[in-house]
Amino acid sequence: MPLNTSPVRRDIDYLRRRVKPRPAPVAQVEPVASTPAAPAPAAPAASPAPSTGLTLGGPSTPAAAPPAPVASAAPSAPSAPSTGLTLGGPSTPAVATPSVNAASSPPSTPSTPQPFPAPTAEEVRVLDDETPLVRLDPRQSAIGSLIVGGATAIVWETVELVTGIATADGIDGTPVTTPGNRPLLGFDGGDAILALRHVHLIRRALFVGTAGHPLTVQLFDGESFAAADDTGAPPVVSLLRIGSRLELRLEPLPAEIPLQTLLQQFGFEPTPYVVAREPRRR
Repeated sequence: MPLNTSPVRRDIDYLRRRVKPRPAPVAQVEPVASTPAAPAPAAPAASPAPSTGLTLGGPSTPAAAPPAPVASAAPSAPSAPSTGLTLGGPSTPAVATPSVNAASSPPSTPSTPQPFPAPTAEEVRVLDDETPLVRLDPRQSAIGSLIVGGATAIVWETVELVTGIATADGIDGTPVTTPGNRPLLGFDGGDAILALRHVHLIRRALFVGTAGHPLTVQLFDGESFAAADDTGAPPVVSLLRIGSRLELRLEPLPAEIPLQTLLQQFGFEPTPYVVAREPRRR
Protein backbone atom coordinates (compact mmCIF):
# COMPACT_ATOMS: atom_id res chain seq x y z
CA MET A 1 0.00 0.00 0.00
CA PRO A 2 1.32 3.43 -0.63
CA LEU A 3 2.46 5.42 2.35
CA ASN A 4 0.34 8.50 1.62
CA THR A 5 -2.94 6.61 2.05
CA SER A 6 -4.90 7.69 5.09
CA PRO A 7 -6.31 5.15 7.54
CA VAL A 8 -9.88 6.04 6.49
CA ARG A 9 -9.15 5.47 2.90
CA ARG A 10 -7.57 2.14 3.68
CA ASP A 11 -10.65 1.00 5.60
CA ILE A 12 -12.94 1.88 2.69
CA ASP A 13 -10.84 -0.02 0.23
CA TYR A 14 -10.74 -3.00 2.53
CA LEU A 15 -14.46 -3.05 2.92
CA ARG A 16 -14.95 -2.84 -0.81
CA ARG A 17 -12.78 -5.85 -1.32
CA ARG A 18 -14.43 -7.89 1.42
CA VAL A 19 -18.10 -7.07 0.75
CA LYS A 20 -19.46 -8.58 -2.45
CA PRO A 21 -22.31 -6.74 -4.11
CA ARG A 22 -25.67 -8.45 -3.90
CA PRO A 23 -27.58 -9.12 -7.09
CA ALA A 24 -30.57 -6.87 -7.73
CA PRO A 25 -33.84 -8.42 -6.62
CA VAL A 26 -35.94 -9.78 -9.50
CA ALA A 27 -39.46 -8.39 -9.59
CA GLN A 28 -42.10 -11.02 -9.08
CA VAL A 29 -44.54 -11.12 -12.02
CA GLU A 30 -48.05 -11.90 -10.95
CA PRO A 31 -49.89 -14.39 -13.11
CA VAL A 32 -52.29 -12.58 -15.43
CA ALA A 33 -55.78 -14.03 -15.70
CA SER A 34 -56.75 -15.12 -19.21
CA THR A 35 -58.93 -12.47 -20.84
CA PRO A 36 -61.94 -13.54 -22.91
CA ALA A 37 -61.60 -13.35 -26.65
CA ALA A 38 -62.61 -10.04 -28.18
CA PRO A 39 -66.02 -10.13 -29.87
CA ALA A 40 -66.06 -10.28 -33.63
CA PRO A 41 -66.47 -6.87 -35.19
CA ALA A 42 -70.03 -6.12 -36.20
CA ALA A 43 -70.89 -6.11 -39.88
CA PRO A 44 -70.61 -2.61 -41.29
CA ALA A 45 -73.92 -0.90 -41.79
CA ALA A 46 -75.04 -0.54 -45.36
CA SER A 47 -74.10 2.87 -46.58
CA PRO A 48 -77.05 4.91 -47.88
CA ALA A 49 -77.44 5.35 -51.60
CA PRO A 50 -75.47 8.36 -52.79
CA SER A 51 -77.62 11.39 -53.50
CA THR A 52 -77.00 12.94 -56.88
CA GLY A 53 -79.04 16.08 -56.22
CA LEU A 54 -78.95 19.08 -53.92
CA THR A 55 -80.93 19.06 -50.68
CA LEU A 56 -81.74 22.36 -48.97
CA GLY A 57 -83.37 22.65 -45.58
CA GLY A 58 -83.15 18.97 -44.62
CA PRO A 59 -80.76 17.15 -42.23
CA SER A 60 -77.21 16.77 -43.54
CA THR A 61 -76.70 13.35 -41.92
CA PRO A 62 -78.64 10.35 -43.20
CA ALA A 63 -81.33 8.95 -40.95
CA ALA A 64 -80.62 5.70 -39.12
CA ALA A 65 -81.69 2.69 -41.09
CA PRO A 66 -84.61 0.75 -39.54
CA PRO A 67 -83.99 -2.87 -38.51
CA ALA A 68 -84.13 -5.30 -41.39
CA PRO A 69 -87.55 -6.97 -41.68
CA VAL A 70 -87.98 -10.70 -41.62
CA ALA A 71 -87.43 -12.19 -45.03
CA SER A 72 -90.74 -12.82 -46.78
CA ALA A 73 -91.70 -14.99 -49.70
CA ALA A 74 -91.64 -12.15 -52.24
CA PRO A 75 -88.62 -9.81 -51.99
CA SER A 76 -89.43 -6.12 -52.04
CA ALA A 77 -88.22 -4.04 -54.95
CA PRO A 78 -85.23 -1.80 -54.13
CA SER A 79 -85.86 1.91 -54.00
CA ALA A 80 -84.33 3.97 -56.78
CA PRO A 81 -81.76 6.63 -55.80
CA SER A 82 -82.80 10.25 -55.83
CA THR A 83 -81.84 12.04 -59.02
CA GLY A 84 -83.64 15.36 -58.58
CA LEU A 85 -83.65 18.49 -56.47
CA THR A 86 -85.42 18.39 -53.10
CA LEU A 87 -86.21 21.55 -51.17
CA GLY A 88 -87.10 21.18 -47.50
CA GLY A 89 -88.91 17.86 -47.79
CA PRO A 90 -88.31 14.12 -48.12
CA SER A 91 -86.47 12.94 -51.19
CA THR A 92 -88.97 10.18 -51.93
CA PRO A 93 -91.65 11.22 -54.51
CA ALA A 94 -95.25 11.35 -53.37
CA VAL A 95 -97.62 8.72 -54.72
CA ALA A 96 -99.96 10.25 -57.30
CA THR A 97 -103.61 9.70 -56.49
CA PRO A 98 -106.20 9.65 -59.31
CA SER A 99 -108.56 12.56 -59.44
CA VAL A 100 -112.09 11.58 -58.46
CA ASN A 101 -113.77 14.43 -60.30
CA ALA A 102 -111.90 13.77 -63.54
CA ALA A 103 -112.95 10.10 -63.56
CA SER A 104 -116.57 10.64 -62.57
CA SER A 105 -117.49 13.61 -64.76
CA PRO A 106 -118.02 12.65 -68.44
CA PRO A 107 -116.58 14.89 -71.13
CA SER A 108 -118.92 17.68 -72.11
CA THR A 109 -120.48 17.40 -75.56
CA PRO A 110 -121.40 20.45 -77.60
CA SER A 111 -125.10 21.20 -77.51
CA THR A 112 -127.01 21.21 -80.79
CA PRO A 113 -129.86 23.57 -81.60
CA GLN A 114 -133.21 22.14 -80.54
CA PRO A 115 -136.38 22.57 -82.66
CA PHE A 116 -139.01 25.02 -81.56
CA PRO A 117 -141.88 23.64 -79.42
CA ALA A 118 -144.69 22.00 -81.37
CA PRO A 119 -147.87 20.04 -80.54
CA THR A 120 -147.65 16.26 -80.33
CA ALA A 121 -149.89 13.61 -81.83
CA GLU A 122 -151.56 13.16 -78.43
CA GLU A 123 -152.52 16.83 -78.32
CA VAL A 124 -153.88 17.30 -81.87
CA ARG A 125 -157.06 15.88 -83.36
CA VAL A 126 -157.40 18.07 -86.45
CA LEU A 127 -154.80 20.04 -88.39
CA ASP A 128 -156.39 23.36 -89.36
CA ASP A 129 -155.54 27.02 -89.60
CA GLU A 130 -155.18 27.36 -85.82
CA THR A 131 -153.06 24.22 -85.33
CA PRO A 132 -151.37 23.48 -88.65
CA LEU A 133 -148.35 21.55 -87.30
CA VAL A 134 -147.80 18.31 -85.40
CA ARG A 135 -144.47 16.73 -84.45
CA LEU A 136 -144.08 12.99 -83.81
CA ASP A 137 -141.69 11.62 -81.21
CA PRO A 138 -138.74 9.39 -82.25
CA ARG A 139 -140.67 6.20 -81.42
CA GLN A 140 -143.69 7.18 -83.52
CA SER A 141 -141.36 8.27 -86.33
CA ALA A 142 -139.53 4.95 -86.64
CA ILE A 143 -141.91 2.06 -85.82
CA GLY A 144 -144.55 0.55 -88.05
CA SER A 145 -146.05 2.51 -90.94
CA LEU A 146 -147.46 5.97 -91.42
CA ILE A 147 -150.86 5.50 -93.07
CA VAL A 148 -152.53 8.45 -94.80
CA GLY A 149 -156.09 7.87 -95.93
CA GLY A 150 -157.89 9.90 -98.59
CA ALA A 151 -154.76 10.83 -100.58
CA THR A 152 -154.95 10.94 -104.36
CA ALA A 153 -151.30 11.76 -105.01
CA ILE A 154 -148.04 11.39 -103.07
CA VAL A 155 -144.68 12.95 -103.82
CA TRP A 156 -141.34 11.96 -102.26
CA GLU A 157 -137.76 13.14 -102.21
CA THR A 158 -135.03 10.97 -100.68
CA VAL A 159 -131.82 12.05 -98.98
CA GLU A 160 -130.10 11.44 -102.34
CA LEU A 161 -132.54 13.91 -103.99
CA VAL A 162 -134.37 11.18 -105.90
CA THR A 163 -137.91 12.43 -106.60
CA GLY A 164 -141.01 10.60 -107.72
CA ILE A 165 -144.79 10.96 -107.93
CA ALA A 166 -147.41 8.28 -107.45
CA THR A 167 -151.07 8.74 -108.49
CA ALA A 168 -153.96 6.53 -109.47
CA ASP A 169 -152.67 6.70 -113.05
CA GLY A 170 -149.21 5.38 -112.20
CA ILE A 171 -145.77 6.57 -111.16
CA ASP A 172 -143.82 9.47 -112.60
CA GLY A 173 -140.16 9.84 -111.74
CA THR A 174 -137.99 7.31 -109.93
CA PRO A 175 -139.48 4.88 -107.41
CA VAL A 176 -137.56 4.05 -104.25
CA THR A 177 -137.47 0.48 -102.99
CA THR A 178 -136.25 -0.64 -99.58
CA PRO A 179 -133.96 -3.61 -98.84
CA GLY A 180 -137.10 -5.69 -98.28
CA ASN A 181 -138.11 -5.07 -101.94
CA ARG A 182 -141.00 -2.88 -100.82
CA PRO A 183 -141.61 0.71 -101.95
CA LEU A 184 -140.52 3.36 -99.48
CA LEU A 185 -143.71 5.30 -100.17
CA GLY A 186 -146.64 4.05 -102.23
CA PHE A 187 -150.33 3.16 -102.39
CA ASP A 188 -151.83 0.07 -100.86
CA GLY A 189 -155.60 -0.43 -100.95
CA GLY A 190 -156.35 3.25 -101.44
CA ASP A 191 -154.08 4.39 -98.59
CA ALA A 192 -150.68 6.03 -98.90
CA ILE A 193 -148.19 4.14 -96.74
CA LEU A 194 -144.71 5.25 -95.63
CA ALA A 195 -142.49 2.44 -94.30
CA LEU A 196 -141.07 3.99 -91.15
CA ARG A 197 -138.50 1.24 -90.75
CA HIS A 198 -136.59 2.92 -93.58
CA VAL A 199 -137.58 6.48 -92.70
CA HIS A 200 -133.90 7.49 -92.72
CA LEU A 201 -134.07 7.34 -96.53
CA ILE A 202 -136.79 9.99 -96.85
CA ARG A 203 -136.08 13.72 -96.83
CA ARG A 204 -139.55 15.17 -97.44
CA ALA A 205 -142.92 14.22 -98.95
CA LEU A 206 -146.33 15.60 -99.94
CA PHE A 207 -149.81 14.06 -99.51
CA VAL A 208 -152.49 15.58 -101.73
CA GLY A 209 -156.17 14.95 -101.05
CA THR A 210 -159.53 15.73 -102.64
CA ALA A 211 -161.37 18.99 -102.17
CA GLY A 212 -164.05 18.72 -99.51
CA HIS A 213 -162.57 15.52 -97.97
CA PRO A 214 -160.07 15.45 -95.11
CA LEU A 215 -156.87 13.47 -94.96
CA THR A 216 -156.53 11.05 -92.06
CA VAL A 217 -153.20 10.06 -90.47
CA GLN A 218 -152.84 6.91 -88.41
CA LEU A 219 -149.82 5.76 -86.35
CA PHE A 220 -148.84 2.30 -85.11
CA ASP A 221 -149.70 3.06 -81.47
CA GLY A 222 -153.32 3.95 -82.26
CA GLU A 223 -152.88 7.72 -82.33
CA SER A 224 -154.62 9.41 -85.25
CA PHE A 225 -155.61 12.87 -86.44
CA ALA A 226 -157.12 14.52 -89.51
CA ALA A 227 -156.18 17.36 -91.82
CA ALA A 228 -158.98 19.49 -93.32
CA ASP A 229 -158.99 22.67 -95.37
CA ASP A 230 -161.88 25.00 -94.52
CA THR A 231 -161.51 27.03 -97.73
CA GLY A 232 -162.70 24.20 -99.96
CA ALA A 233 -159.28 23.58 -101.52
CA PRO A 234 -157.86 20.03 -101.52
CA PRO A 235 -155.92 19.42 -98.29
CA VAL A 236 -152.18 19.12 -98.75
CA VAL A 237 -150.00 17.80 -95.93
CA SER A 238 -146.23 18.14 -96.14
CA LEU A 239 -143.92 15.75 -94.30
CA LEU A 240 -140.40 16.75 -93.26
CA ARG A 241 -137.82 14.65 -91.38
CA ILE A 242 -135.74 16.58 -88.86
CA GLY A 243 -133.19 14.29 -87.25
CA SER A 244 -135.13 11.41 -85.70
CA ARG A 245 -138.53 13.15 -85.77
CA LEU A 246 -141.21 13.66 -88.40
CA GLU A 247 -143.19 16.85 -88.76
CA LEU A 248 -146.51 17.05 -90.61
CA ARG A 249 -147.93 20.42 -91.63
CA LEU A 250 -151.18 21.42 -93.30
CA GLU A 251 -150.20 23.66 -96.21
CA PRO A 252 -152.61 26.52 -96.91
CA LEU A 253 -153.53 26.74 -100.60
CA PRO A 254 -155.69 29.51 -102.03
CA ALA A 255 -157.71 27.28 -104.40
CA GLU A 256 -157.58 24.05 -106.29
CA ILE A 257 -154.51 24.06 -108.52
CA PRO A 258 -153.09 21.49 -110.97
CA LEU A 259 -150.67 18.93 -109.58
CA GLN A 260 -147.76 20.09 -111.76
CA THR A 261 -148.18 23.66 -110.53
CA LEU A 262 -148.27 22.39 -106.95
CA LEU A 263 -145.01 20.50 -107.46
CA GLN A 264 -143.35 23.59 -108.87
CA GLN A 265 -144.42 25.68 -105.90
CA PHE A 266 -142.82 23.20 -103.48
CA GLY A 267 -139.70 22.70 -105.62
CA PHE A 268 -140.28 19.05 -106.62
CA GLU A 269 -138.96 17.92 -109.98
CA PRO A 270 -139.34 14.24 -110.88
CA THR A 271 -136.07 12.39 -111.43
CA PRO A 272 -135.94 10.57 -114.79
CA TYR A 273 -136.30 6.86 -114.26
CA VAL A 274 -133.64 4.67 -115.85
CA VAL A 275 -134.48 1.01 -116.27
CA ALA A 276 -131.49 -1.15 -115.46
CA ARG A 277 -130.72 -3.65 -118.23
CA GLU A 278 -128.15 -6.35 -118.44
CA PRO A 279 -125.02 -5.56 -120.45
CA ARG A 280 -125.12 -6.54 -124.10
CA ARG A 281 -122.69 -9.17 -125.25
CA ARG A 282 -121.34 -9.52 -128.79
